[in-house]
Amino acid sequence: MKEASTTKPPTERLLLKKMMRAVVLGLVLSIFNYYNSLSAVVSTDDTMQSRRLLSSWAQTHALSDWARYNFRPLSVAPGEKEIVLFWHIPKSGGTTAKSIYRCMDLTIASRLNPSIESRLNPSISNADENGLIVFEPFGKRGGTFVNVDMTTRSGILRAERMNLVPSGKVDILFVMEPAFAGEHLFDREHTGRILCLFRHPLKRLESKFYYLQTATWEKTYRPEWKGMDLFEWATTQNQENNIMVKKLAGLRFNDTATEAELRLAMRLVEKRFVVGLTDEMKESIRRFNIVMNVDLTSLRNQNCMRRFFGHGTLKSNSNSHPKMEPGSPAWDALAQGNALDIQLYEYILLMFDQQREVIDSYATSVNEMSL
Repeated sequence: MKEASTTKPPTERLLLKKMMRAVVLGLVLSIFNYYNSLSAVVSTDDTMQSRRLLSSWAQTHALSDWARYNFRPLSVAPGEKEIVLFWHIPKSGGTTAKSIYRCMDLTIASRLNPSIESRLNPSISNADENGLIVFEPFGKRGGTFVNVDMTTRSGILRAERMNLVPSGKVDILFVMEPAFAGEHLFDREHTGRILCLFRHPLKRLESKFYYLQTATWEKTYRPEWKGMDLFEWATTQNQENNIMVKKLAGLRFNDTATEAELRLAMRLVEKRFVVGLTDEMKESIRRFNIVMNVDLTSLRNQNCMRRFFGHGTLKSNSNSHPKMEPGSPAWDALAQGNALDIQLYEYILLMFDQQREVIDSYATSVNEMSL
């Protein structure tokens, strides 16, 4: 006896093929719509949404050991005495921040102007390896400093040999190399807090170009840039590319940063930095004061805040110059070499928005403890 045939009738086979085609077409359209919607999110003017995408991307990279173990996370409220590492990015407001905390008589580790150092007693400026000295180079004008140079790696290594952070003689360190300083000056027994003022990378480079044309007091003074067009400088003279990402990743000036270093930098900013913005200076200093437990009931500190912010105009070392327009040839030329820094800055803007509530909670907890 023959077995029953399992072959489907032609009509049924045709119907099955149509159903399969419909399913495949539906999947293709779903994938297409998904990528279109994702593209729309990235290209939209809603910058907060694009920053959230950056945030999820940053989660994929772990912290460096120096950041993980040597510095306190934002989730931990400040203690009574914490030494602060302030990353001073040139032309981003760091000099103004230093002037504010010099006014408040915090003890600063930085680097003095060479003209001031030349007037110091040699026993101060050229102290031996064990000779940490706290002194007041400005006399009655205020400002307490430690005899170390935080602007170079050799100066940081000298401060390490002199046990700068374990000594407890300093309140705030203004450094140019955050990764190097964080690794060599702090440890698990002597942890600190990281602060920084950030500025849009292209606006910072524009300011640097005009500033160094006239800054005769700077070692990097460039009189040959006078009269030069900004676009010409951007395409022929500027050698600074993605410097923020490089510094956070511990790379050298001439190294090449990649997206891997960008992810590391984003993760570090999110987990360990108290971020401030040059464009939001007053609010940034307010947050820094909370984190550092600055006593704003002190008449001296109140006067310092009024001196810098009380009349609506912030005193700084800024110089007036023509403003570069987004989309101009000079802007586009600088953007090409600083794409990673621009992405990092966009992420920093998100962090600045998110940190307000956390930092304000610090102030609330301190007030509750004092009741």
